[in-house]
Amino acid sequence: MLSTIREHADSWLIKAILWLIILAFIGTIFYSWGMGGASSSGGGVIATVQGDKIFQGEYDRTFNNLVEFYRQQFRNQFSDDMIKKLDLKTQALEALIQKKLLLQEAEKQNLRVSDTELISHIQGLEVFQSDKKFSEKSYRNYLQFQRVTPGEFEDNQRENLVLTKLEKLFGTSSKVSQSEIQEAFRNEEEKSKLDYVRFNDDHFQADKTFTDQELNDFFQANKKQFEIPSQIKVEYIKIEPKTYLAEIKPRDEDIDDYYQTKIADFRVKKMYRASHILTHVKSSEIEGDATTEEKQKQAKEKAKVKATELLSKVKAGADFGEVAKKHSDDPGSGSQGGSLGEFPKGTMVSAFESALDKLAIGGISEPVLTPFGYHIIKLESRTEERFKPLEEVREEVIQALKKIKARQKIRRTAKHIYQDSEQTGDLKSAAEKNQVQTAISEFFSREDHNLPEIGNQPQFFNTAFSIGENRVSQPIHTQEASYILKLAGNKEAYIPELKEVRERVEQALTERVNEELTSSKFKELEQKLAQEKDLEKIIKGMDLSVKHTPFFSMADSIPGIGNIQEVKAKALAMKVGDTSSAKVRNRFYLFKRTEKEDAGEPDKEQAQKIIKRIKQEKSRQTFQEWVDNLKAGADIMIDQTLM
Repeated sequence: MLSTIREHADSWLIKAILWLIILAFIGTIFYSWGMGGASSSGGGVIATVQGDKIFQGEYDRTFNNLVEFYRQQFRNQFSDDMIKKLDLKTQALEALIQKKLLLQEAEKQNLRVSDTELISHIQGLEVFQSDKKFSEKSYRNYLQFQRVTPGEFEDNQRENLVLTKLEKLFGTSSKVSQSEIQEAFRNEEEKSKLDYVRFNDDHFQADKTFTDQELNDFFQANKKQFEIPSQIKVEYIKIEPKTYLAEIKPRDEDIDDYYQTKIADFRVKKMYRASHILTHVKSSEIEGDATTEEKQKQAKEKAKVKATELLSKVKAGADFGEVAKKHSDDPGSGSQGGSLGEFPKGTMVSAFESALDKLAIGGISEPVLTPFGYHIIKLESRTEERFKPLEEVREEVIQALKKIKARQKIRRTAKHIYQDSEQTGDLKSAAEKNQVQTAISEFFSREDHNLPEIGNQPQFFNTAFSIGENRVSQPIHTQEASYILKLAGNKEAYIPELKEVRERVEQALTERVNEELTSSKFKELEQKLAQEKDLEKIIKGMDLSVKHTPFFSMADSIPGIGNIQEVKAKALAMKVGDTSSAKVRNRFYLFKRTEKEDAGEPDKEQAQKIIKRIKQEKSRQTFQEWVDNLKAGADIMIDQTLM
């Protein structure tokens, strides 16, 4: 997955995601909310920007939300390794620094958002819409669910609108030259096809066993690479909601309140059980020289006649199911006697459902035209929309309430333990007083913190490295558990003896030799390709294969290769039959341009779209350059020990 991100790093999608992270991420409800309001703070000061403080709690929320953003995008392919390689910690801090700088500049520019503007913006947010109108109930429920006060949410949205106004100041009125239009059009419309060979920098493996002297020489020359980083272990409590589920007995009034608040969750849609006989409109079967529209009209009339005949058979006493089996053009339901089973309102097209609503139970419709053809519909049953009564969902409500109250209880318990231990630093005694046990972790480092009992909890490990000696951390709350930590020991970084890391050294040396061998082979292949112009011939016997791309432009990501600018630029500059090569990160490419489609000239509409896009890109570039200059001239202090 990481290689995919890297290969397509210049594509519009990845750029859009990164721009979203830097700008929208810091100000929208979808990325900034869910763990408390932006105005709240906690922990130490992780950075200052022109004197404005960025607190540890603010940073942790931003980092965790950023991690969650990527987790949702890549799901089970997401890992701690991706967090490191994408450097999400730095991304989170950069987003917060940029936000501070932009808000400071907006203040200087005297940019303001009126209450009227703010209200209009919030009322227009889709998440608060019900029947295309603003719903105050949805608004209040959302804020309650996110544990955000209206004031905090509105302050955040006001900031977001200010930042949007600031960015709009950089809308460009600069002209776009004809050469820029031509270049952009050529990049989008001139197409190429490539034959290519691709292999990683360790493709060629050296058959070599290393002597002790070779390993020692490599180790001595690269000791820093094998340094054991500083490590810590922590004493901690972990309180899980499931511990208290059995002892929680929700009160009747709480059950009733929850049911009334969540009544929309207990809505049961209107349901139908129906069968149909479908007659397709087959304009392709109409012969003659008629126009497409006329053929469609004739086919529609023919289908209606057939449907009417089938309906007559049913009305005359023929079994509906048997007629459907023999004559319906819907093979799925036809084989089942026309049965569509039971389905909720909104499943079928509107004309079909309108007919259903007009039928009595057991009734059969006249032929109904939909985009699929003519339907003869039989309504077998209809269940009106309803809300499940409390008696029906009581157990479901109780279980939901128990989980909520268990989560509240562990937070209260963690708060009591923190208050009891804050002054003394004695986490164990405070935990026992509240009938909770402490545990001691194994040693772990920032780079390697695989603790099965904790799992993937960035906030836990960020906190672990930020607490001082004899101090306990503030409670950490996640969906799964609440934690409080105390430093229990540390080990300084050190250079180990070779025997401690022999396996790592041997692996690293093997990788180095394989990379050198592969690089040497690549140079040989480059020379042969320049002479032979034949990819198949030069790779014979090397466990490599020639692959072929479809047509692509400079604006596309090359299927099989990725959005690699060096490869695309070389391909576009080559003539058909020319060859070239490239090394990009850890991959080698050998390729030959096999076909070309010229771009031609843009028409007026295409030219206008290109002009608009270039102006937007210039505006964004100007804005980002201005932000970079702001940052370069700003007084920014960062406490790296808290990251």
